[in-house]
Amino acid sequence: MNKTDENLPTVSIIVVNWNGEKWLRHCFESLENINYPKDNYEVIIVDNTSSDDSVEFTRKNFPWIKILKLDRNYGYAGGNNKGAKIAKGEYILFLNNDTRVDENWLIEIVKPFIEDKTIKICGSREKPYDNSKFPLYTTYITLTGCPLIKEWMGYINKWYYEACAKGSSLMIKKKLFDDIGGFDESYFMYSEETDLCWRAWLMGFKTVNVPSSVYYHKGCGDSHSLITQEKFCMHITKNHLINILKNFEFHNLIYALLISFFYNSFQIFKYLLLRRPHSIADIIKAHLFVIRNLPKILKNRKIIQKNRKISDKELYKMGLILPLSKSIKKEINLSKKEYNGI
Repeated sequence: MNKTDENLPTVSIIVVNWNGEKWLRHCFESLENINYPKDNYEVIIVDNTSSDDSVEFTRKNFPWIKILKLDRNYGYAGGNNKGAKIAKGEYILFLNNDTRVDENWLIEIVKPFIEDKTIKICGSREKPYDNSKFPLYTTYITLTGCPLIKEWMGYINKWYYEACAKGSSLMIKKKLFDDIGGFDESYFMYSEETDLCWRAWLMGFKTVNVPSSVYYHKGCGDSHSLITQEKFCMHITKNHLINILKNFEFHNLIYALLISFFYNSFQIFKYLLLRRPHSIADIIKAHLFVIRNLPKILKNRKIIQKNRKISDKELYKMGLILPLSKSIKKEINLSKKEYNGI
């Protein structure tokens, strides 16, 4: 990969795959036809030991794509880290396999990096796979450790700051990705992008959403195959706890852990009523995982807090962390708008 256009950076597009052969044709055909100099980007498929014909299908139909076949399933976080190690680009763009991209998807997402050198992470605008009309949202960090609260943004085209970009199409400066240690592989999958963007913000590097960079996402194409619903519950719970333990300042850490305790207690009560003992078991497993790995988590926390340049107070002022009361209010308002068909 040679840099043929001095105004455009070289980009390595990494697609982690596990038994996703049925998604690959549309994904790779769209990548082949993007409006970007061919010598300025490469595509790497990282295969987590698929049992289908994903690797052979790619080798036969898309010989220009680099194939990294792993010895076991490292999950989304670990698979992307493996791909990043062989990436040649100045930037890395992580893309889900159950997607297809607009022809200007890549050229649009690089623009904020060129315009503002303090921007180190960009996310694209996600649309439904069938291209049905879908409004724009933004994400916030909440005291539960997850970015679940989203604000109605209407239909805008200018890029804007947000707490974290969606991991299904996320671009980051390779040097930053390497410097902060990549994705935390203890997450396996889900919320790893929240942690990545959160750590970048704490170091003073901005994350933006780029509405003009459009991709179409089937949604959970690999996820339903990768893990069961119960394991989904386990990964989500443990990852949100790890987010809290690593990234909040101490006073917010205590507050967030209390909120998390009450929230997870409510979840257990709910699953009792729904007669879902496996979900209850997986919430317990998540907490046991965190307890067993607490020394490692606290070691990572020490590094993150040592490198911190932005306080939680500043993130609150920027509107990236929401107080609990505002989180609840925004969730209610969003639900009303969705209910009314806006």
